Amino acid sequence: MNIIFSTLIFAQNPESSTLFEKEYYDLMNYVPKNLEFDSIHKPESRLLQTELNTINSIKNYSGFREDFKLTESDKQWLDNRINQIATELYLDGKRILVSAVGGYSGCTDKMIDTLQLNNIEIVNLKFCHTCTDAYRDKKFIEIFNNKMYSLMEIEPPNRKTKLFYGEFKGRNKERFEIKLILKEDRTFKYWVNKGHGSDFTDGLWKNINDTLILKSRNLNKDDKISFALSSAKWIEFNDLEFRLKKEKLTELNGGNRKLKQTVE
Repeated sequence: MNIIFSTLIFAQNPESSTLFEKEYYDLMNYVPKNLEFDSIHKPESRLLQTELNTINSIKNYSGFREDFKLTESDKQWLDNRINQIATELYLDGKRILVSAVGGYSGCTDKMIDTLQLNNIEIVNLKFCHTCTDAYRDKKFIEIFNNKMYSLMEIEPPNRKTKLFYGEFKGRNKERFEIKLILKEDRTFKYWVNKGHGSDFTDGLWKNINDTLILKSRNLNKDDKISFALSSAKWIEFNDLEFRLKKEKLTELNGGNRKLKQTVE
């Protein structure tokens, strides 16, 4: 069977590509060092009895799983292979997440980008699609990204995550002004303004639906010295929880902090 693959692949000749295009091409076709073919659980379909050892190759077969009329066991084999490739890429130091772009508005010129989550630099590979074929990449993206998030110990975003981005202000029980900034890279900064100075903390955040969870980082040696020489104090949060409702954060575990999201 001949297959017309839908993803934009730069570079049949990577030497003629730009730096970004070559990096994209190299990662899409990178074979993990210790990836092995599963000689015990072989798929039934002859179409899958090939070296599916790169993001590019396996995502295309995944996209055509219904066209190939694969059995349920072969579909499970394919899903396991996606998880295996994601794992081996991670072990090779490749922190990769995949997203879909395209549709009616077309695809961006730059099909590879970087992002920061939990202070980890991650490569974002983009799959280009038309208005009608985006569904083919959906299964691969879901399985691959979920595995990579799990390996990086990062909570995957959900439909509520973007609602938390931004700045929140309010007061604590002592009536001191407090400010919280939640950044898209899942880091946060928190201040308590006491007039003569500001107590401070920063760290990582995640959300579980409408619940925000803050965890402050452990101070390094230089930070401990800096705070010891100042009037400010380091605030420690260990899974401090807030509930978000109508752009307001209300503390859940013990305190009475209430913060309202500011509008830029």
